[in-house]
Amino acid sequence: TLLGLSKQMIGLNQVDNIINLAKDGDLGQIDLSIADLTSRQLPTLPDNLTASNFGKMNETASQADIALGIVNLVFQTVGMLCVFASQLKGVKDIVLTGNLSTVKLAQGIIDTISQRFGVNFIIPQNSEYATATGAALVYLKHKSYEEIQ
Repeated sequence: TLLGLSKQMIGLNQVDNIINLAKDGDLGQIDLSIADLTSRQLPTLPDNLTASNFGKMNETASQADIALGIVNLVFQTVGMLCVFASQLKGVKDIVLTGNLSTVKLAQGIIDTISQRFGVNFIIPQNSEYATATGAALVYLKHKSYEEIQ
């Protein structure tokens, strides 16, 4: 999703380039927040909470703003899907793995979701290698099983 939207919207399809561009973005140009919808302070909803990803999308938004909007959309979606799944299963600990788990820009997004919904996101050391590590372990287990027979 990150790569597809980025390629279509800002002409970039390499994660490092997207993240570097997004660092200079302003979500206030892209996303509609609670503060955009009401001037009243709502006790259960912080002003900066996203009400709609890409709901504002100002015509003056820069490429960096759009890149940050895409990153925010992707990580908020992943984070909220994790929250929903954890609520269904009654767990509070969620382990994130894969290449995108190492994106520092996303850490703030994940931290906000963690605090807001009372879940604990865990990103293990070398999380980007989790799939390869799992495949290697399965291979070694299978190989050992064949040697026994």
